[in-house]
Amino acid sequence: MKPADARPEDRALQDDMRWLASLLGRVIQRLQGDAVFRAVEDLRVACRARRRGDPTAPSLRDLLSKVDALPFEIAAPTARAFTVFFFLINTAEQVHRVRRRQSYSTAQGTSPVTAQPASALWAFQELKRRGKSASELRQYIKDLEVRPVLTAHPTEATRRTLLELQARLAEALLARERASAGELRRLEEHVEGEIELLWLTDEVRRNRPSVLDEVSQVIWYLEDRLLNASAEVGEAASTAFREVFGEELGVTLHVPLGSWVAGDRDGNPFVTPEITLAAARRNAHAILGHYAKKVGSLIGRLSISDRIASPPQSLIDSLERDKPLLPIAWEKNKKRNANESLRLKLTFIVGRLEATRKEVASRDANRPEKLEGAYASSEEFLADLRLVEETVRTGGAEHAVRSLISPLVAQIETLGFAGYYLDLRDDSETHTRTVDAIATSVGVGKLDESGLRAELLGKRPLLSPHTQLDEEATKVVNVFRTMRQVQEEFGERAAGTYIISMCRKAEDLLRVLLLAREVGLCDLT
Repeated sequence: MKPADARPEDRALQDDMRWLASLLGRVIQRLQGDAVFRAVEDLRVACRARRRGDPTAPSLRDLLSKVDALPFEIAAPTARAFTVFFFLINTAEQVHRVRRRQSYSTAQGTSPVTAQPASALWAFQELKRRGKSASELRQYIKDLEVRPVLTAHPTEATRRTLLELQARLAEALLARERASAGELRRLEEHVEGEIELLWLTDEVRRNRPSVLDEVSQVIWYLEDRLLNASAEVGEAASTAFREVFGEELGVTLHVPLGSWVAGDRDGNPFVTPEITLAAARRNAHAILGHYAKKVGSLIGRLSISDRIASPPQSLIDSLERDKPLLPIAWEKNKKRNANESLRLKLTFIVGRLEATRKEVASRDANRPEKLEGAYASSEEFLADLRLVEETVRTGGAEHAVRSLISPLVAQIETLGFAGYYLDLRDDSETHTRTVDAIATSVGVGKLDESGLRAELLGKRPLLSPHTQLDEEATKVVNVFRTMRQVQEEFGERAAGTYIISMCRKAEDLLRVLLLAREVGLCDLT
């Protein structure tokens, strides 16, 4: 595509790249000197000429010879310069994707055919064109679940420091489009400062990250990116459905979030049962904090007066049940919210979420405590939010329900208190050795397929507190016990997937089923 033929947002990408390259050049020249700056610029300009097909551009052999000829004190910072440059380019390209999506959204008001390919609006338009009705699609979506899963690859993990720096750069690039001349100068100075910090920051840690470091990493994605993204996907689907079919979608688009981090034991001896449980609790702690923040924002916005819209009796009854659970919150807010029952209810909900969060933190710190008012399950929390939804709808604020409450309800329905759904994984040979160790310990002999089936259909447990197992078998059994504990604390789906590496035959599945049966995860009788 020639620059003159490019879409406006594509030309903006090219402009962002040139701007970032010039700022990086200034940083290199200031921090590394003219010799490094000239080496970087010579290579960058030569490579760009080759990519554009310039007949005067040097050959690849000439470029490699030029690189080989660089002295080490120049070559090392030159290599770093291109690493930093590609980091900046990746950031610009991510911003470009946002810009492209926004350009489609802006154009939708002028033409019915400008839906972005593969977007929810485009999909619904295409399905309607193919003769699908709203009721048919509603049934499909009701049964649909899309689960993005973060896999465990610690060597590829980007440091949280760099993720946050990249986010700040992305915000600056978007702000640059709307900035005045004076704001542009301040923005340029700000971005140049960020590039200086980027140059001076190690891309990777010198020590191997622990599994809990990886857990912290994926929680950053959960809190800073994925929770909002999953909510936006649901809202976009509902809005597109309404636009195409002229009626409400009426069902939740389920986009739960999965993670292998701290659940994938295959080849990683550091993923212990204790680490898996800690990860589940920290995921829950993060999602509870997110919910508390969301409900807290509703307190400031849902200012419905009892004198204008009478609250339903169900809300009044609920407040009476909440008073003894959170007496301090009641005494503090009963006068201020005397005519705003809904705000009082939301205050109680935040208090109960914070109590639940403290309970989770206490278990993670191995000092478990039971707090008055804490939710026993996400279903209790969801019931309270449903009551809020009913109250706002009773007052006639249907659009407020749709924009403020329904997205949060959909998140709770999908994620519960889990945050991420943990996928647990181990190798089939590990399960074989574990089941063989159990069989030997209790004296039943090696279990083939028929023996496994007989045990699964019987009522006799193989494990008891007196069963003697080796270290490996004990860890494997404890993984399944941890899986059950996670389910008891945060719901069945919080750890409902077990993956078997190198699964070749039926026995590989039956052994896992037997281990699950032994800890009470299932009962085929």
